[in-house]
Amino acid sequence: MSFFFVDPEIYEKHKDDVLALSQSIQVNYPEHLPPDQRSPALSDRQIAERLGLDERTVREIRCVGEREYYDIEEYDRAAIFKETQCRAYAEKGLSGITAKYVERARAAKKD
Repeated sequence: MSFFFVDPEIYEKHKDDVLALSQSIQVNYPEHLPPDQRSPALSDRQIAERLGLDERTVREIRCVGEREYYDIEEYDRAAIFKETQCRAYAEKGLSGITAKYVERARAAKKD
């Protein structure tokens, strides 16, 4: 396994921008926003091009930054959410999230 190091000054300089542009913090793409106000996240490659960094540096900044940003309870909640969604898919053939839209559509047809 190789070892990759990002200079702490580079990390501090770009951490907030990398996290804001990535999918790490998903606050600007919720379903309740009108499509013209949504701003989907960029890939590591796109972020690297925008910030003038290489992709591996961006990936390292993002991964380390996520560990700083989220506490362990957030990771636990994410693991529970993922397991719940996987089980729902195994049982119904739909994710639990998709299922709510299907159920809404069926209810609307009945009305």
